[in-house]
Amino acid sequence: MEKTAEDYMYDDQADERDAAWAESELLKGGKTDAVLSCPQCLVQICFVCQRHARFADQFRALAAKHCEIREEELFVYGPSGLLEPKTEATPKYAEVFRLVECSKCQARVGVADADG
Repeated sequence: MEKTAEDYMYDDQADERDAAWAESELLKGGKTDAVLSCPQCLVQICFVCQRHARFADQFRALAAKHCEIREEELFVYGPSGLLEPKTEATPKYAEVFRLVECSKCQARVGVADADG
């Protein structure tokens, strides 16, 4: 029996190979609480993360992809809980952050500690 084009496109082992690749390359053998995507363009930005201890709708990225940290600006969380630019009036003890953006569409996707 002669094989058709459809026969050459079918691979019954493809899912297993893809899962093994994702486990070794993206998860690095670790465990993740979620896979995060950019809310604007939906590109996947984090494959290994932990749920925040206090805020159930926030995650801490352990390995991020397709992200850029904006080094030139510093931010703090203001009294209202919103991110505000750091100024001379910012208390010395305030935690300082840098914005993290999606490298594909430049949407703000998180913050990173300014010192690390």
